[in-house]
Amino acid sequence: MKSGKHARILAVAATVAAELVVGVLAQGTAPGPGPVSAEVAGHLKKAQELVAKADAAGAEAALRAAVAVDSTKEGKRALADFLMNRPLSAETLKEVLGLLKELSKDRGKAGAEALTVGLMRRLVPGAEAAGWLERLRGHPGVTPLMLLAGDRIELHLRPDAKEEIAGKTAKRVAGGAVEDREDAVRWLAEIGEFKLALPLLSREEALLDQGKFGAWTGPRMATDDWQAMLEVLAMPKLPVPEAVQKLLRGRAMMGTGKAEEGRVLCGEACADAKVKPGELAELMALLASLRVPEVFEAELVKALAEPGAAEAVLKAVAPVVRRGRDGKTVHYLYELAVASPVLGKNPEVLAKHAQSRIMLGMPEPVAVLEQRLNEAPLQPAPRIAYALGLVMEGKGEQALRELQMRKPALDESKLEASQLAVICAVFAATGHGEDAMALGGRIPTAALTVEETEWLRGQLEKAAGAAGGAAAAAPAATGWQRSVARYGFDLLLVAGVYVLWLIWQKFIRKSA
Repeated sequence: MKSGKHARILAVAATVAAELVVGVLAQGTAPGPGPVSAEVAGHLKKAQELVAKADAAGAEAALRAAVAVDSTKEGKRALADFLMNRPLSAETLKEVLGLLKELSKDRGKAGAEALTVGLMRRLVPGAEAAGWLERLRGHPGVTPLMLLAGDRIELHLRPDAKEEIAGKTAKRVAGGAVEDREDAVRWLAEIGEFKLALPLLSREEALLDQGKFGAWTGPRMATDDWQAMLEVLAMPKLPVPEAVQKLLRGRAMMGTGKAEEGRVLCGEACADAKVKPGELAELMALLASLRVPEVFEAELVKALAEPGAAEAVLKAVAPVVRRGRDGKTVHYLYELAVASPVLGKNPEVLAKHAQSRIMLGMPEPVAVLEQRLNEAPLQPAPRIAYALGLVMEGKGEQALRELQMRKPALDESKLEASQLAVICAVFAATGHGEDAMALGGRIPTAALTVEETEWLRGQLEKAAGAAGGAAAAAPAATGWQRSVARYGFDLLLVAGVYVLWLIWQKFIRKSA
């Protein structure tokens, strides 16, 4: 059976792919490798229209037609982008790597971008990664943000060299543009190198905007420098909302011995935000990161009972809780959610609650999972939870049929890492090892709990055994912080309004 056939149960990410093709079209009139011919532009426009209609086969044909006549590399870039946002089989992965290698020959920014994409998307085979990284760092079109991405990649390749790599990062960006130092501070704090991050931004620079304020405050809160926090919060014209200021001030007061006053202030901040559901969600996500679990839980229970905000709050808080990688903590979050008078009957919440139970070895009747799927057949979470239940009962083929035959097709770009892990397990359980390994290689294990990581490792090992190959083991859980109360600085490192910042998303935005 052709590899990748069953991976097509994951639909093309139509919106994402359409935006990528539109971006290539827009660059036809911008400085670049060369002008896009009318013929190529016509093929790209047709691909854009077909992608918007979810006609993946037609769009792919139009893009291949563009590549056949494209001497400017723009068609190759559009095709690579399109293929990368679809399920990758072994064959398409090889093709994408070939396209990226061709694109990397460009001496401008586009060439460096191709190298970065291949590395960041984990498409490059392990044996070739060091060579790609060396080429990226020496590429004439490389940008500071791409160099930072290279540092991240090197740390993945050489985890024992964290101090060395982080030291080089700090030295390289010192004295550079404030935006580049801001990006470096976030990454250094993310990997726990707070002392290196502290001097890279001044207090005056922290007041320029929300992103820099978050980057400046994060390492100081992580190192319990609450006095510095109180001092900056006393300054005029802070670039963050009043409710955020009050929440941070309350946490800083708790850190300087005024525990009761601080708790009251945190509660007032959440109460102030209730008039704006979006602001409440952001505030609760921030509170989840501040290492005061008892205050967070008390305010979370109240927020999950708010009819206009409960769903947004849970959506904002869940990724922060997951950063602790503790399955019990994730499960407890969904226990609170299903106990909510607002979310208690929500099909998506019930499905994720059930999935968290199964991952902890708790019984979850498959009949109940099937009933919930039938009640909400268009939502992905109940379908994935049902597939997980079937796999756990040894009914992999039935799980595959449920994923493959039901409409609409699942959109990989909209699924969480834990949900992709279930689909990966379905492939593994039904003998489609190459599909399982291809999908598993794209799942960020840092977004999985320790329990999910170990479970996925086992599934991929089964898939590799069936294919006669060696599975790439998922990173060991040792050393990861397992409690929501311990990774507190994470959300403070975020630009904008304190939502989780992903370097890949920012790379795409800056490179556009």
